[in-house]
Amino acid sequence: MSHPSDNELPNFGVLIDETRFWVVHRRKYYGPFDYQWSIDLNGIEFLYQHQKYGECCSNEEFFADLKPFKLPSRVSQVATIVTGTVVSCIFHCIASHERVRQITRNLKNMGLERYTIDLK
Repeated sequence: MSHPSDNELPNFGVLIDETRFWVVHRRKYYGPFDYQWSIDLNGIEFLYQHQKYGECCSNEEFFADLKPFKLPSRVSQVATIVTGTVVSCIFHCIASHERVRQITRNLKNMGLERYTIDLK
């Protein structure tokens, strides 16, 4: 994926491209964050730069740990909110266009409305 030139970079945001997303924090891209179905199709695995950082097997079984990547705390917070929202939408069969609205609402509810959503 090509990134915009430095003078086009937003200060803060979330760039979504299909299942992948990047968090923009202080004009720096972090990602891609992504997910994939587990081999047995009974759960979803979360990936950061193609490395597993968590998984979800049901609404009650959700695990994610981004500490090993030493990301800024706001990046981890935004990524967790986006990931959690996407997984919830998948489990509730919510269409992708509605997912963006829910991500935006959840970020706003957590005081992170400056992380605006941009779709690729």
